[in-house]
Amino acid sequence: MLYTVYWFRDAAVVIGGTATRADRTADALSIIEKETKRMADSGPTPEELAAAKSYLKGAYALSLDSSNKIAAQLTQIQLDRLGSDYIQRRDKLIDAVTLGDAKRVARRLYGGGMLVTVAGKPKGLASSTGTAD
Repeated sequence: MLYTVYWFRDAAVVIGGTATRADRTADALSIIEKETKRMADSGPTPEELAAAKSYLKGAYALSLDSSNKIAAQLTQIQLDRLGSDYIQRRDKLIDAVTLGDAKRVARRLYGGGMLVTVAGKPKGLASSTGTAD
């Protein structure tokens, strides 16, 4: 599953997507809903948090592989008022996130469950407007 968190001043939106066969859409959504509920209820495990921190720190430099991406990141750092030393401080900020912090944020982001689902042309999946093909 691919997902992105979009942060706004007073809210955040998590947008995710999968690519699966139409007859497996219900299974995919069931797994996503189960994981969303687990994150809201329990948050990440210590191992999941450690893996996420490692990914965030390692992937950052890899995302700066062109002049356009570097310029966009520097602009975003200014817009977010993170400070000119943000790139040097970033790893320490990530390391400072505790398991309690991650669980609190998971509860906030996922506590409402899945609010909107859009799924191509699924087969055998009930929806609020009826049952799909």
